[in-house]
Amino acid sequence: MLQTPAMNPSVTPKVDVVMACYDGMPHLPEAVQSILNQSYSAFRLIVVDDGSTDGSAGYLARIAASDSRVTVVRQKNQGQQAAANHGISLGEAKYIVRMDADDVSTPQRLGLQIEFMDANPHIGMSGGQLTRMGSKKTGLVSNLPLDHDAILAGLVKNHHTMCNGTTIMRRELFDRIGGYWEHNISEDWDLFLRLAEVSQLANQEHCFLAYRLHTGSVNGRRIVAAQLHNEYAAERYRRRQTSLPEINLDEFRRQHRSHQWPGSWQFLLDSHSIGQYREAIAELYSGRPWLGYSRLGLSMLMSPGRTLRRVGNMLAG
Repeated sequence: MLQTPAMNPSVTPKVDVVMACYDGMPHLPEAVQSILNQSYSAFRLIVVDDGSTDGSAGYLARIAASDSRVTVVRQKNQGQQAAANHGISLGEAKYIVRMDADDVSTPQRLGLQIEFMDANPHIGMSGGQLTRMGSKKTGLVSNLPLDHDAILAGLVKNHHTMCNGTTIMRRELFDRIGGYWEHNISEDWDLFLRLAEVSQLANQEHCFLAYRLHTGSVNGRRIVAAQLHNEYAAERYRRRQTSLPEINLDEFRRQHRSHQWPGSWQFLLDSHSIGQYREAIAELYSGRPWLGYSRLGLSMLMSPGRTLRRVGNMLAG
């Protein structure tokens, strides 16, 4: 295990943990404490309060006053992408770790990730495995692929092969590609693909995160928009690889299958299937199995192949 140096506020730490927060209560304290309680303690936690209207601002102010490793900045609400870019711009560390305001990192996460990146200079970004967490229990560990080729092949097909909340990346590469894109959705998908052009991607076999799923939180329009933007990011990647001209979002929408019969119906069914699957897992881990299995069945009816692949990956983990 990587040895943890003593934290000196005047010395730039090796890693900045960046968290974007909007109305993070009541889960924000657990997320923050999971970072503060890491076995590797020489880090800076940068939290961008993206215009929260609940008790997040007060809690964050108290934490920043009591722990010199914590920096909190507040901005008007601009969305996850803008908040993450802002937080990352405030740091100077060699490595950047992403963390959401309602998830929980495992205690050994930072040490294992820094050790891996130090030992593999060709890797520009790495992630790890995760568990899904409901209000009552945590589920199985994921089975995300470990090697670059498998991760990239999945991303291009809009398959979930890397989780933003588990990632660590090299600041020099993040700055080189210009950070997260301007669209306040699917910013991670585009970032993964652009980093894959200048470095290698990897996942570790270790579980680094409990990913919180909320029942009743799926927004159908948001799910559809996210899938469209994932495929837009993949199309931009393909065009860069084949020296085709760039395509803007409006042009992509006009050409995309969501605007072409019968592909439009299949795209909507595939997208809403993802929402039902997420709701199903949230219900199962929140103590409502019959509702969870009902939603899982609905997901299967909407998109059998996609649902079976997700269930198979979960069981394989």
